[in-house]
Amino acid sequence: MDILAGVITLGAALLLQSSLVVRFNLLHGAADLVLLVLVAWMLQDGTRAHLQWSLVAGLLVGFISDMPIWLPLIAYVLVMFLVRNILMRIWQSTIIVLFFVTLVASLLVSGLEYAYLALVKGTLPFWDTFNLVILPGIVLNILLILPVNALIGELSRMLYPPAVEI
Repeated sequence: MDILAGVITLGAALLLQSSLVVRFNLLHGAADLVLLVLVAWMLQDGTRAHLQWSLVAGLLVGFISDMPIWLPLIAYVLVMFLVRNILMRIWQSTIIVLFFVTLVASLLVSGLEYAYLALVKGTLPFWDTFNLVILPGIVLNILLILPVNALIGELSRMLYPPAVEI
């Protein structure tokens, strides 16, 4: 059930990202809606199947992007391990943790993509890329994480209803 919900949710996020969200750029940076859905899912209380959701997200993004399929797969699995490590050290998931995890996950994914492109495609000026692509993308991710977290919170409450005490 979790994997089916993950495929449907991440597929819908990928469709929205590739058709609608990519049109709203800030300088040259765009939001990564699949990453935001993945982070919001992992920060919900009682959710499971984090590794499966990370693998599905990496495969879906790998199939439609110009990057090799292994790059988003590795990036999203690393994000999953990052979020799990942060949640083991912090007892409650607050809004500060939500913003911090979004910031670090966005930096991780964008940094891996930049490193791959710099190694394979040749010289990319780091500061221009950081200021025009990576930083605006992070700002958009931080702006969009609150509505995405609210939607994913509702989905997790539908999939895992809270226990009722009598």
